[in-house]
Amino acid sequence: MKTHVGFTQPDSTVHGSDGRLQVVRTAAALFAGAGLRGTTMSMLAGAAGIPEGTLYAHFETKERLFREAVRNNIDTRLRLLEARAVSAVYDSEAAAVEGIADATVKVCTSGAGNSILTSWALLEDHEYTANLYRDEIGSVEVLWNRALAERFGHSLSLRILSIHLVPHAVSASLAYGFWLAALRHDESGAAAIAQGFVAGIGQTAAALLSKGDPYEYDRSPHDRALPGNIRKDG
Repeated sequence: MKTHVGFTQPDSTVHGSDGRLQVVRTAAALFAGAGLRGTTMSMLAGAAGIPEGTLYAHFETKERLFREAVRNNIDTRLRLLEARAVSAVYDSEAAAVEGIADATVKVCTSGAGNSILTSWALLEDHEYTANLYRDEIGSVEVLWNRALAERFGHSLSLRILSIHLVPHAVSASLAYGFWLAALRHDESGAAAIAQGFVAGIGQTAAALLSKGDPYEYDRSPHDRALPGNIRKDG
């Protein structure tokens, strides 16, 4: 990785968390347009309005700045999703699943949370970013389950959804959102296109809940009475 040995005098505009974050966000916008290899430090410095040497002094290499931008991009997406999931009101578990799926797709195409940057990173810095993306999937799954539990409690319905739907719906929603972002759809465009997709997830949730515990009729009467609604084999 290339480093710059000159012009290492720090610039006050980058000091502090706010100044550094602004530079990272500016860099993220450029990286999202051309990727890591298609973006130069001189381009990044020019967009941030600081000397190139100052950029090297604070971030050392283009690759380190890129990775920080990717981490911030994922964190922003998670914060946006949490805010939307917490503020929304749903009248049923199936409606909640559909609404949270809709929010998950939309944040992938929204502002600083746009997933194009993470998609570039998965292509150009795969080994590093793949772990971040796996963590993102896990965090989104936790967020879905927490949002459902806060509204409907730790019920049998929540257990059915958490086991049989949420893991698959989370992965599918993120993948769909990433795809729409890669096609350069903004949030309003993504919302229109994703209507059928999220409605399908809501319908799947409703169908699962209408059937109850899918293991119920595979168990003996004794096992059905066991607490926790957990299947016992052998």
